[in-house]
Amino acid sequence: MSGPNVLPAFQNLYAAHHGWLRAWLLRKLKCRFHAEDIAHDAFLRLLRHGGLETADQPRALLATTANRLVIDERRRQDIEQAYLALHAEQHALRAEASAEQVAMAVQALAAVSQAIDRLPHKAAQAFLMSLYDGMPQHDIAQVLRVSERSVKLYIAQALLACHDALAESAADRAHAV
Repeated sequence: MSGPNVLPAFQNLYAAHHGWLRAWLLRKLKCRFHAEDIAHDAFLRLLRHGGLETADQPRALLATTANRLVIDERRRQDIEQAYLALHAEQHALRAEASAEQVAMAVQALAAVSQAIDRLPHKAAQAFLMSLYDGMPQHDIAQVLRVSERSVKLYIAQALLACHDALAESAADRAHAV
């Protein structure tokens, strides 16, 4: 655009048609903020590329320009959604455990379960009440009718048995490979 009269002419067209374009876009987009952004961008595009002040039907030119901007925005959103979906899918694939990893986890859990089964009854009970029920040691002591010190020793005994079972399971897997 050139010439000293372009800016005042553009300002007059903006004042005359901006409200109409914004209302037209609001009906189309159902979002005031989005409508305002697109209306603003349509006027900017026409200011940069020229033609609005000489158009026979400025509203038609504005509507066409705004409609193209809406289409461009929807394409960008579609591309963004496709990218996000692909990213989520790739993340899910990376997060899925392999059959080997599942088998190793099952072996480790079996080893821990067997270790707990081999514990004296009160040690296993104290450990499970603490771990799964979240009971404080004071309450466990009352349920088992033992001292809190005994509960601490039972839990320590169970933790050591689980640790040993996991270490043995890992060593077995290492030897198998």
